[in-house]
Amino acid sequence: MHIESPARQCKTTARHEADVHHDTCRIAHDDHAATHDESLAPVWSHVIKRLLAGYCGEAEGEAYLAPPLTREAANEPSRHRQVEVIERLSETSIAVLWQDATLCRYADQVWISCRARLKGRCAVSGATIRRNDLIYKPRVRSAVPVNAAAMILASVVDLQHPLVQYKNFER
Repeated sequence: MHIESPARQCKTTARHEADVHHDTCRIAHDDHAATHDESLAPVWSHVIKRLLAGYCGEAEGEAYLAPPLTREAANEPSRHRQVEVIERLSETSIAVLWQDATLCRYADQVWISCRARLKGRCAVSGATIRRNDLIYKPRVRSAVPVNAAAMILASVVDLQHPLVQYKNFER
């Protein structure tokens, strides 16, 4: 006679329940596919398949998460992208509006000043950026933004938003 420990019994029961749930999802999905009305628009069929896939525990939705842009993609011009310097926050930081209809939108993303490590293209003016030029780039904290490889020339920012320096005026 073989006696299972409580932990092993719990593990076996959980595995059995997961198998039953997966089989139920598969049968429901197969039944739905067999009785699917072809008069529905193809896009709705696609949506329903994605919803069922997510319900059954398959990880298809992960493919739709936007990965960060490559350096080449961040530097090439795009008709889907709008980049605008909103304001100068300090001597070394600016707030940027970054809208890309195909990827992301950052309403007031903080960019910091530094020197360019690689050559590239300015996201605002399209001007060429050479290695060691003064630039602004997105600040990276815990999560890497999609536009982390993008750059804006500091000279373009200075033209649009000059740094105001207050002097003591004596009368």
